[in-house]
Amino acid sequence: MILGALLLYLARQLFEGRLKSEFTRMEKLVDSSLGVKTGLREREQDALIEFRLAVETWEYFLQSGIGDLSMKSELGTFEPADFHEADSKAYGAVRMAAVKASVLLRSRALEVELLQTIGAIRQLYYPLVQKAIFETVALQEKIAPYAMRMTLFEQSGMKDLSVALTADDAAKMSELRHAMTAALANYCSALVANYQPIAEQLYALKENINVHVYRPLDTHRIDEPVASLDTEQQGMKR
Repeated sequence: MILGALLLYLARQLFEGRLKSEFTRMEKLVDSSLGVKTGLREREQDALIEFRLAVETWEYFLQSGIGDLSMKSELGTFEPADFHEADSKAYGAVRMAAVKASVLLRSRALEVELLQTIGAIRQLYYPLVQKAIFETVALQEKIAPYAMRMTLFEQSGMKDLSVALTADDAAKMSELRHAMTAALANYCSALVANYQPIAEQLYALKENINVHVYRPLDTHRIDEPVASLDTEQQGMKR
């Protein structure tokens, strides 16, 4: 009986030791997975913020870049190719930020929303931008000869009257400058008149990004999508 009790005690101790060891191992695995998941969450947040900032930078360029047309066209330094290159760079940054956020979050619904926002911005701005550029370049070509003569006259110390503008020339240049200002004003007016839809979509996107950034961490497994995102994907499949 004593030997049996001893064997039972030893068996119990061995079982409890193995059980404790297994619990300890599981806790370490959970802690490790949670650490990885927390790191991924930080990357998700950074990616979403990066996308929002990229959109803001691109949109600000589209809004303010047209204002440079008037100034640079007056100086004869505006090049449409430079404008389009800057736009391509800003737009490319937005696309890459959208892809990065979509890969990290694995949310098809969010990816669709990001791409829809980008498309909405393009549909609003690009026709207005192209029209403003076309009008500005055409006016720049007409202003350039007068501006060149003014520069030559200034370089001569205001002495070479052969290049000085006549009263009619000055009036014509003033008329062209007013037309340049009107083209810029028309762009601004058209933008204000059509901006509400994109503003509403940007606001909704901002709120949705905030939801993703501050959502609770409800699972430690890195191979499981977050419940809120999984619900969205199931809803889309229906």
